[in-house]
Order: sequence, then structure tokens, then C-alpha cells
Amino acid sequence: MKKNHFEKAHIALLFAMMFWGMSFVWTRQLLMVFSPLIIIFFRLILSFILLFAIAKLSKRLQKIHKRDYGYLFLLSMSQPFLYFIFEGYGIKYTSASIASILIATIPLFTPIGAYFLFKEKLGSMNIFGLFISFAGVVLVVADFGNKADFSILGVGLLFLAVITGTIYGLGLKKLTEKYNSITITSYQNLIGIFLFLPLIIGFESKHLLDFTNLLTFDLALSLFNLALFASSIAFVLFAYGIQKIGPSKASVFSNSIPIFTLLFAYFVLGESITLWKIVGIAIVLLGLFLAQLKKRA
Repeated sequence: MKKNHFEKAHIALLFAMMFWGMSFVWTRQLLMVFSPLIIIFFRLILSFILLFAIAKLSKRLQKIHKRDYGYLFLLSMSQPFLYFIFEGYGIKYTSASIASILIATIPLFTPIGAYFLFKEKLGSMNIFGLFISFAGVVLVVADFGNKADFSILGVGLLFLAVITGTIYGLGLKKLTEKYNSITITSYQNLIGIFLFLPLIIGFESKHLLDFTNLLTFDLALSLFNLALFASSIAFVLFAYGIQKIGPSKASVFSNSIPIFTLLFAYFVLGESITLWKIVGIAIVLLGLFLAQLKKRA
């Protein structure tokens, strides 16, 4: 792989994680008024409109081959459909900090799946860096002075989100070998809209009429940010990263999500940053560096 492509992949993944880290705060703001299903549904609609317009204008929207329809559908079932349901309700019943640390465990499961599916191996230093990075995540999100919201149901839902997120990251590798990232993200969001539609009609139809009445400027801005940055740009960048460096190494970057969540919550919500959290950030960055080292002969 050319060095500049390798560096671009790292930059793309860092921005993707930054946007996903911010999404926990935006989602938490919207959950004060709307249900997870309503948030996810309109988030996907806005995201698809934005991505489809960009793809058409830039002439980067590719045609999906018939033999890939079923695979793309299954991929969309894992993400955005199941993942967003588990994550949305998981955040509702816990807290942004707990949610971010559980989602950050995805790199612990991805190398196992990549080994069995793609025979993708990591060196001992890569594995060591992965666990070091996760240890840093624990320090970042742990609130040693206050009790965090805790719910067995919420934790269970977030663990299911981790499983579906891992499946998505592994399954995405096959499609990135054939299609560009903006094409994959556009179609998976479109499929996600139709997957969520029966749930919206069955459980949230009476709340649809209240959506515009309850939508303030600040909430609309949070929803737009979710659609543009978390559901559009971040997924495009993540798919690009997987295409360039593989699912195992790309997934390690999700350990940085709680860092961005913490920083964004500090500036937006005024949450404090402790010394332990600063130490945790340094450890996460060290782990990310070690996990990306190439194995030497």
C-alpha cells in the first residue's frame, strides 16, 4: 500500500470516529423529546437525501450488481437497522459515557471474526496495542466521583449493538472491493429507511404529527448534524478506511470515540474533564499507535 493512502486512511478514520463520538451528545439531546425510532428514521431520510445528491452531482454513484443485492440487504440489516435500534435504546436507558465505552469494545471482537473469515492476522504488538487502547478507554469514561446511569437492559442492548457493529465492519470489506464508499452508504441508508418504515407505522404513527410541532431550532440542528456527519460523512470515511487498511486495524479507531464524546460534552454540555480522563486519553493514543504498527520480519 502506498504511504499516502495509508495516511489518508488514518485521517479518514479519525474524522469518522470524531463524528460518531459527537453523535452520542446529539442523540442524547434529541432523546429528551423524541423516541429512538423517530430520531433514527428522520436521520436516515436526511442522510440519504444528502448523500444521493452529492453522489449524483459528483457522478460517483455506482450501479449495484444483481448478485450483490442480497449481500447489501443483509449488511443494511446489521447497520443501520439493528445497530441503530440497539444503540438508540441503549443510550436511552443508560448514559452517553457507558454507551461509548461499550461501543469501543468492537475492536476486541473484530480481529477474531477477521481471522476466521479473511485469515487476517495481527502481530503481537498490534494485539497488545489494542488492549492498551481499551484500557485507556476505561479511564476516559470512568467517573470516579459520581455514579453513572446504569441499566441492565441498556447494557444488554448496547452489547447487541457491539455484535451488529462487528458484523457490519467485517461484512463491509467485501463490498468495498467493488464499490466506492459513498455508493455503499447511500444504498444502505435507503434500505434502512424501508426497514424502519413498518416500525414507524406500527409504533410511532401517532407521534409523526407531533414531530414538527416539537422540533425546535436546536433539536433540528442536532438532527441535521446526526444525518450529515454521523450517518453520512462518517460512514463514507469508515468504508474508505476499511478498504485501505482492513477491518481489524480500522475498528481499533473506535476506541477513540469516547475521547471525542468526552471533549464534545465538555464544550457543549459543560461536563468536567478529570486528570484520570486526561491520562486515559494519552493511553488510548498510545494503544492506537501500537495497534497500527506493521509486523517486522
